[in-house]
Amino acid sequence: MTILYIDDDQDDLLIFEESVNTLFPDITLFKAQSSEAGIYILNQLEAEKKPYPSLIMIDLNMPKTDGRKTLQHIRSIEKWQDIPIAIFTTSATKDDIEFCQMYGSACITKPMNFIDFSKTLQKLFSQITPL
Repeated sequence: MTILYIDDDQDDLLIFEESVNTLFPDITLFKAQSSEAGIYILNQLEAEKKPYPSLIMIDLNMPKTDGRKTLQHIRSIEKWQDIPIAIFTTSATKDDIEFCQMYGSACITKPMNFIDFSKTLQKLFSQITPL
């Protein structure tokens, strides 16, 4: 299983990586600090004829290209439409949740500490595929 995590916050990327490595050491993790870098990774995987990620996690609030635009862009590319996506946000509003649902994505409130972060990942991953 592979995961692509797109988040502009370096601390969140590190916490995510630590949680994944601790809970699921067999998962391959690709990290991108911007939407553009995440799209680049998807294109590189295709160019190298490697499988797409089993899951894409996207931070909602990012500068330049935010998570909404990133989600819309990924869903507009036919070959990426079936990749499960979860939007991670510090405060999920009703509008955020409805927007994510419209694009077939989960909307998850970011946990604020390592233990809650790990529990959230465990629950999310168990819903995506048996690990």
